[in-house]
Amino acid sequence: MRTIRSCLSGIGCLTLLALAGGAAWLYGPEIQQWWSGRSAEVVLVAEPSEELAADAEERLRALFEAGRAGEVRLTEAEVQSLVLFRVAPRLPAGISEPLASLQDSTVDVSALLDLEKLAASMDSEAAARLQGFIGDTARVTARLQPRVRGPARGELAILSLQAGLFPIPPLLIPGMITQLGFSTAPGDPRAMNVEIPPEIESVTIEAAELVIRLAEP
Repeated sequence: MRTIRSCLSGIGCLTLLALAGGAAWLYGPEIQQWWSGRSAEVVLVAEPSEELAADAEERLRALFEAGRAGEVRLTEAEVQSLVLFRVAPRLPAGISEPLASLQDSTVDVSALLDLEKLAASMDSEAAARLQGFIGDTARVTARLQPRVRGPARGELAILSLQAGLFPIPPLLIPGMITQLGFSTAPGDPRAMNVEIPPEIESVTIEAAELVIRLAEP
C-alpha cells in the first residue's frame, strides 16, 4: 500500500511540476478515441471513473506485492481516472481540472492554473511576471516523456510547454524547474529528477497504454 501511494504521489509530484512550472506543469488534452485492427473499426474508450481508478490501483498494488518481475498496462481512461480520483485531490489551491492523454511515446498533460490562488505557494515576483504573461488564469499543457535511469531514479522530460495560446520558450523551462524546488536531470536541463519506487525497471507508452515494468528482485 505504501509503495503504491508513493508511486501515485510521485505521479502527482511530476504532474504538479510541469504544470505549476509554466509556471511549468503537466496535463494534456481531452480523452480520445482510438482505432484498432485492420478493419478501421472505431473502438469506444471507457470513461474515466472511480471504479477504473480503484481497479488500476489494485493492479499496481498486486504487481508490487508479488515481489517479482512483471508489468501492468494502463489504458488512457485508467490513467485519466488515476489523475482525476487520486492525483487531483492532492493538488494545491490554484491547480485544477487536470487531464492526461497518451501519445506514441509521451504523455500530454494539462491543468487549469489560477495564479491568484497559486501565488501563496510561489515566489511573489515570479508569480507577478507569470501573471503579466498569461493573465490571471490559463490552461497549461505539457508534453512529457517519462524515463527510468536506475533504482529509484526517474526523470520527467518536458518536451514542450504551453500556457494558454502561448508556447513557453524551451530556454525558460530549466529555470522554472529549479524555481519550483526540483533539480534538473544530468545532461538534460529540461528534465526533472523524480523519486520512484526502486522496483520499477521502466515506464513506457506502448500501443496507447502506459506500461510499468518491475525488475527481478
